[in-house]
Amino acid sequence: MAKNLYLYLFVLSALLAVFLYFNSKKIIDDQEQTIRELQDKIELLESKK
Repeated sequence: MAKNLYLYLFVLSALLAVFLYFNSKKIIDDQEQTIRELQDKIELLESKK
């Protein structure tokens, strides 16, 4: 019985780790895209001076 419980806990923790990895990767990619867009706006505004 305990063997099955440990197996379920291991699978659950592995799925949670995979979910957290992909979720954080998506957030980081979105932030990098925002940074690139803002840098482009800065360059555009600086070139107008």
